[in-house]
Order: sequence, then structure tokens, then C-alpha cells
Amino acid sequence: MSKQILLLLFLACSAFWAQGQTTKTEIIYLENPSFEDMPRAGRSPSGWEDCGQAGETPPDVQPYGGFNVTKTAQDGSTYLGLVTRDNKTWEAVGQRLSKPLKKGGCYNFSLQLCKSGSYISPTKRDQNKLTNFERGVTIRVWAGNSYCDRAELLDQTDIVDNTYWKGYNMKFNPKDNNYSFIIIEAYYKTPTLFFYNGNILIDNASEISSCNIPLDTDPLASNDPKKINKSPGDNTIDDPLATKDPDPETDPNNTDNNNTTANNENLEDKGNFDPDKIKKEDIKVGQTYRLENLYFPADSSNITRNAEKVLMKLYTFLEKNPGVAIEVGGHTNGLPPDDYCDNLSTNRAKNVEAYLTRHGISSKRITHKGYGKRKPIDSNESKLGRQRNQRVEIKITEVN
Repeated sequence: MSKQILLLLFLACSAFWAQGQTTKTEIIYLENPSFEDMPRAGRSPSGWEDCGQAGETPPDVQPYGGFNVTKTAQDGSTYLGLVTRDNKTWEAVGQRLSKPLKKGGCYNFSLQLCKSGSYISPTKRDQNKLTNFERGVTIRVWAGNSYCDRAELLDQTDIVDNTYWKGYNMKFNPKDNNYSFIIIEAYYKTPTLFFYNGNILIDNASEISSCNIPLDTDPLASNDPKKINKSPGDNTIDDPLATKDPDPETDPNNTDNNNTTANNENLEDKGNFDPDKIKKEDIKVGQTYRLENLYFPADSSNITRNAEKVLMKLYTFLEKNPGVAIEVGGHTNGLPPDDYCDNLSTNRAKNVEAYLTRHGISSKRITHKGYGKRKPIDSNESKLGRQRNQRVEIKITEVN
């Protein structure tokens, strides 16, 4: 083979390799993207740090009934409420990312946003008078390298005046540095000649994905309010764990993978786990339930304060039904590679099992299994489908 032909082959392979590098898919996960927590005033949701001005109250987890904010969440049970004030202060939250935003990169991001028609509160200017923080505001997203560090403005929405949930798409192009933290903040309509009292509600943040992943085409990304419908399912955050050790329980070729008594019966999907609606006489082997709102931090299988609230309901259910045994099953979406999907789902299922046994449920009544991405319940082509696929389920394996 001539040197010219070898050179042409080398250049072609190099170009193909470079093209593959520029289109590499990257997903950056957020902790608690649905802002789930106990509804209350002056408290940032689990996983989010207060990044407002010193001397002012933190944001609110809504709807808790205060401030006359009663809107139903677009996703899950709660959402974030931020305000701007007429004393030139505003509210914001931030968190560390599961992996850095890269200088020169291109990323997609979306939020569900609206304003409340009433957000009634006193102001520092007049503590004896209730004021309606009713004006629309914008959302700005900043990047930095420590909590609440506003090093570079990534993007800003238009003024949000809609009182129904609406999807807002944003694009990030970090120009100055790599960044490991973001801030989501409420801000005034610009330009403005004066500062005013306004509010914004935020729910269902997306993953931050590289621009070669198309924007979602499911209803949650639509700007048409008639198409925005809540869909059942979990929103657990799936990210690779540091461990690389294979687990025999996640190996589909392992013939000894038989750790439940319900492997061969027909399964019955019972939807989201709600112990208040489960009658003891109706519990049967093979029934499966999704643990709604069970969130994990990015790159972690640790049980968070918010996750404990979900697991305590499961603990109470098992305590009241001592003849019931379960399998805890971990599932991921289809984007990450098989090895860390398997490791992640297994470790999270293990930690749920460990939490229940630490609180007194017999280990003989609980098994765990990581299914990785082998049992999707929806398409992985949309954010909504990936949210439904990444979940923790329980399966009834014994009833006495």
C-alpha cells in the first residue's frame, strides 16, 4: 500500500475520531430538580443552597398555604417560590453540579415557570401592611466555582407573566472558565427604572445536556398550556457512582440471580406507592409500586433528608403488615453505560434496604436488586420518559 493511501486513511480516521469527540453526549444531573421538600416559608428545598442577600429571608417551598400561594405543583408535590423586592434585593438558590460545565461547551436546560397571581407578604418598608408581590420577573442562571458564586451569566428568560405552568428553554455557552456550581435567581424585568415586588414559581428542572441532545418534544417542554399535563412516575436522579466493581446481582447472565420468591409470577403494576390507599386484604405477591419523589444526590446513593420522608412511609407500611416481604428494585434511564447503570441501581436499592433494616424491619423480609436500564417503562428519547424510567420500586414477594 502506497504512502499516499496510508496518509489518506489516517486523515479520514482522524476526522471521524474528531467528529465523534465533538458529538459526545454529556448529561449533568441536578439534585432534587423538582424542588421537593416539606412546604414551608423561609427554607430552601433539600439539595439547594440559599443564595439571596444577607439579612433577607430565604426562598419558600410552596404551596404551604402562606402568602396565598395555592397553585398545584407541575411535577411532584412542591415547587420553589422566589421573589424580588422593592428594596433592591432578590432571592436565589444554587447547588454543586454532578460534573462541571466546560468552557466553550454548549448545553441545553429547561424549567417549568409561572407566577402566582397573589403572593401576599409584609415588606421591610412597611411591616404593618400586607403587599402583593404580584409582578412578573425573569429567571437568570449563573455559573461559578463555589456556592453562590456569580462568575458568569449563562442565560436569562423573558419576563414570566403567565399564571399557568409553561416550559422555558435555555442555552448555556460558558466562555470564561469551567464551572462546577450554578445559581437560579429571580430578577427584575430589564431595563427597569425602579425595583419592584414580584414573584416566580419554579418546578421540574431538566438535566443539563450537551446541545447534540435534541430539546424535549414531550408535553413538559411545550409552551402550549393545553399540552402541559402532569404524568405519574418517579424523578430520581441517576448518575454514575465511583465504584466500578461488578455486582453479580446485576449480571443478566448470572443464573444464580434468584433473590426473591416472586421471580416467576405475573407482575402487576400498581403505580405510585400510597400506603393510605392500600387495603391489607388486597395485597398480593407480584404487585409492584413506584416510590414517588425518592431523590438521591448526584453521583451518590446516600439517603437524603427528603428521601427519608418517603422511606418512613414504607417503613410504617411494613411495620403495620408484618406478614409482607418485599424486593427493593433500582432502575435507571437508558443514557448512561450499562456498567454504572447496574452499579448505581444496585447501590441505591441496597441503601434503601439498609435504611429499613436499621429502623427495625427484619432483613428476612427485604431483598434488593439492581436492574440497571433493562426494564424501561417509557421511552428514553424524552426527559419525561427518562424520568419515569429512573425509579425505585418495591415488589411484594411474600404475603402471610
